[in-house]
Amino acid sequence: MYKFLTKNGQTIAFGAGVLISLIFLISVFGGLDEFNAYGDKDPARYATTIFDFGLYAAAFLSVICFLIAVVFAIIHIAGNPKGSIKGIIGVGVLLVVAFILYSTSVHETSGPVATQLTKFNVTEGASKFISGAIKLAGLMMAFTGIAFVVSEVRNFFK
Repeated sequence: MYKFLTKNGQTIAFGAGVLISLIFLISVFGGLDEFNAYGDKDPARYATTIFDFGLYAAAFLSVICFLIAVVFAIIHIAGNPKGSIKGIIGVGVLLVVAFILYSTSVHETSGPVATQLTKFNVTEGASKFISGAIKLAGLMMAFTGIAFVVSEVRNFFK
């Protein structure tokens, strides 16, 4: 199976992506006239189901990719524990930073953010989790950008 996926995996993934995209576009364009017939403030417009396939497909593919990544990570760690130490340390550091950002986040109690949190029944813990996750994502993007620039400059002088 590994050899098959090594040889054909990208082609299969690309083909599946194109197929899912086509099915999604057909479902959206098939219901677009009905969707556009509703006014902007019409509650029926928000009850439409033309986007459901795309949402469910994205969620399904995300779960499948996560499970495959976890399985391959476990296999790699079991097969080469000494070589996996850097990756394990990296995940540990990431979890510590995520916990610190979660712990330092505050629950909004006033302003437009608090209004939306109340409207969608977001609890204090969930609000702190969302805030910490957004901060972590921003931190990771900044770190990635810096690492990219540093590696390109380093490669330029090699």
